Amino acid sequence: MSVTGLDLTVIALYMLALLAIGLLSERIAIRTLDNYLLANRQLSYLLYVPAMAAVVLGGASTLGSARLGYQYGVSGAWLVIMISLGVIACGLIVARKIIPLRIYTMAEFLERRYSRPTRYLAAIVIAIYTFMIYVTQVIAIGTVTSVVLGISFELGVLIGGLVVVAYVALGGMWSVTLTDLLQWALMTLGVIIIMPVAGYLAVSAKGVSLAELPQGYFSPTHIGYDTILSYFLLFFFGLMLGQDIWQRVLTAKDTRIGVNGTVLAGLYGIVYALAATFVGMLAYLYFGGALENPRQAMPLFAVEILPAGIAGLMIAAMFSAFMSTADGALIATSTLITYDLVAPLRRLTERQLTLLVAGLNVILGILGLGVAIFVQELLIALDIAYLVLSTTLFIPTVLGLYWAKPSARAAIIAIAGSLIVAVGYALYIGWPDGFADIRPIVAGFATNLVIFLIATYLWPSKTT
Repeated sequence: MSVTGLDLTVIALYMLALLAIGLLSERIAIRTLDNYLLANRQLSYLLYVPAMAAVVLGGASTLGSARLGYQYGVSGAWLVIMISLGVIACGLIVARKIIPLRIYTMAEFLERRYSRPTRYLAAIVIAIYTFMIYVTQVIAIGTVTSVVLGISFELGVLIGGLVVVAYVALGGMWSVTLTDLLQWALMTLGVIIIMPVAGYLAVSAKGVSLAELPQGYFSPTHIGYDTILSYFLLFFFGLMLGQDIWQRVLTAKDTRIGVNGTVLAGLYGIVYALAATFVGMLAYLYFGGALENPRQAMPLFAVEILPAGIAGLMIAAMFSAFMSTADGALIATSTLITYDLVAPLRRLTERQLTLLVAGLNVILGILGLGVAIFVQELLIALDIAYLVLSTTLFIPTVLGLYWAKPSARAAIIAIAGSLIVAVGYALYIGWPDGFADIRPIVAGFATNLVIFLIATYLWPSKTT
C-alpha cells in the first residue's frame, strides 16, 4: 500500500498546526526571557508531564527502538529503558536540587558551584550534546519523510527540519510546550496503541505467529551485555545532565511538580520502549526479515498495514516523536550559547538576549540540517552526543550537588581530561564505530572520576 492523498492531507494539516501554535505563542513568548526560555516557570502537571515525556522520547526512542526490535527482539527495548531510568533518576536526584535555584542552564549552576571558567567549558560541552541531539531528530525526520513521500533523504530533512526551526524560533519554550502536548497525544495514540494492535492483527492475518521469530528474540539479553552496559553508562547518566532536560525541569511550577512529573514521564517512557520494540518485532515477521534498511521498519510497516487517513495519522505520530525532542534540543543549544557564552561577556538587555536566542534558533537549526545530511545514521549521532556529555559532566555535576569539597580546578581538569580521552579513544578506534564502542565510554568515565578525586584531594574547595 502507498501513501494516499488523504494521508498527505493529514500530515500537511499537522505541520500547519505546529506553525500556527508557533505564531500564536510568539506574542507571549517574546515578551520576557523567562517566557521565551522557560515558559515563565509556570507548568502544571497537565502540561509538564506530557512535555517532559515528549522531549525525552524522540527519533532514537521511536525509529531506534523499532529498528532494534526488528534486529534483536525484546532486548532492543534496553535503549529507551535506560533513557527512561535516567529521567526517573533526574527527577529524584537532580530536579529537587535545581528548581529552587531559579537558574536558566546547567552551565549556570556549574558557575555557582565552581567558577566562571567551569561555566564556559561546560556550556561548550553541553551545547555539543544538545546540538547533536537536535541532529539525531532531524535525521529521523528525513528518514520518515523520504519513505512516506518517496523523495530523497536530503529533501526530507529540509522539509521537516524547517518546520521545527520556524515554530521554535517564533514561540520559544511556550511554542515547544504547546506543540509537545499535541505531539505527546499523537505519540501515545500512534506508537503505544495503534501500531501494536494493528501490527499484530496484520501479522496474524498473514498466518504468522510470534513463535516464528528468530531464536533469542524473547531473551532480555540477546542484544548483548556489553551493549546493555554501554546504554546504561551513556543514557542513564546522560539523561540527568542534558540542558534540554534541565530546561524542561525548570519550567515546572514548583519542586513537587518537577520531581513527581519527571518520574511519571520516565515511567511513561518504559511503556513506550516496550511498545516501539514490539512494533519492530512485528515488522520483522510481516516483512520476513527482508528489509534492506531496518531503520525504516516502522514507517514502512505503518504505510503497508494501515488504512488511508490512519496511516497519515501514524506518520504524524512519528513526526511528533522526532519534533518534540528536536525543538527542546534546539532551544537548549541556543540558550547555552546566548546565556552562558555571550551574556557573561557583553552587557545585553533582556529583550536583546531574547531576540538573540530566537536568531540562534534559526541559524543553528539550519546548520543542523546540513550536519544531519552528512551524518545520516541516527544512532551514531546519538552515541556522539551522550559520549561527550556523560563521560565529562556527570561526576562534577552530580557530586557537586551533594559534596562541597571539590573545587573549580578539580572540575575543569576532570572535564577537559575525560573529553580528550573519550573522544580521542573513539577516533583512534575509528569513525564512526568508535563512538558506539564501550571502551571509550569506560575510559572517559574512569578518567573523569580519577582526575576529579585526585584533584579534589590536591586542591580542595576553600569553602569546605
